[in-house]
Amino acid sequence: MVEHADRWSRWLLHDRFGGDELALQRTLEYLEPIRDRVLAAARITPGNEVIDVGCGDGLLGFSALSRVGENGEVIFSDVSADLLDRCRQIAAELEVSDRCQFIQTPAETLDGIADSSVDVVMTRSVLIYVEDKASAFNTFRRVLKPGGRISLFEPINRRYTELSRDSLFGYDAAPIDDLATKVRAVFEAAAPADGPMMGFDETDLFQLAESAGFSDVTVTLQLSSTDRPPFAGVPWNELMKIRPNPHAPTFGDAIDQALSHEEASRLSSYFAPLIDDEAGGRFRSADAYVAGVSPSP
Repeated sequence: MVEHADRWSRWLLHDRFGGDELALQRTLEYLEPIRDRVLAAARITPGNEVIDVGCGDGLLGFSALSRVGENGEVIFSDVSADLLDRCRQIAAELEVSDRCQFIQTPAETLDGIADSSVDVVMTRSVLIYVEDKASAFNTFRRVLKPGGRISLFEPINRRYTELSRDSLFGYDAAPIDDLATKVRAVFEAAAPADGPMMGFDETDLFQLAESAGFSDVTVTLQLSSTDRPPFAGVPWNELMKIRPNPHAPTFGDAIDQALSHEEASRLSSYFAPLIDDEAGGRFRSADAYVAGVSPSP
């Protein structure tokens, strides 16, 4: 991973799995059904012009290429020049560059995208980092042709936090709740309750889509629980390198900040065997899928 890469690129291509191959595999396994559901709701047809907003390393966009066909196109947009470079590299390797555009622009404005020029706007975990979500929805409406569709996925961190108060790393934290509470407080400080990551829920997304003028709006909240947490089996020292989001510290840095050496040792002595055993955990998630149609004038 290059040292000069921006925050978004460092996180997406390394920090979210800490360089650990098992953690990367678990991350991709989690993302695959999300990708498929977003694409299905987008109702992409051959010849469509599709924009993957906040494309990252192209999870949605490259999967959409087979659906737009030889006469369609996918626009990869992101605030990160490094991630767009990564997408250009992937497109060249797949020999699909002629059906791709790469535009560095924020979701709130989508500068460089003409009015009424695309058939589908897709996102995955983008609006959680956008302060002005209303501007983003208005911009999505601006760039869509009449009858164009939005298909969006966003984690609802407010719900996730409510569901996960009794756990850490996806495991019951009750026996050492005094320590887990201190560690959670570090992450909560990095994502304040009124900030862009925490300050909205599925109802807000519904209202934002309607206010922007979309019709046939549906917002589906999915609360999920699985007995295999995403970090199950990841060695403790590798887990400590993982950063849960681009604005957060790594797990190791959060523990160092919150706990004394003796407390950190007690925390690892409790959690490391549970994670290594890959049994007995429970991971909960709260996600929203948003769909809507840009009406005719």
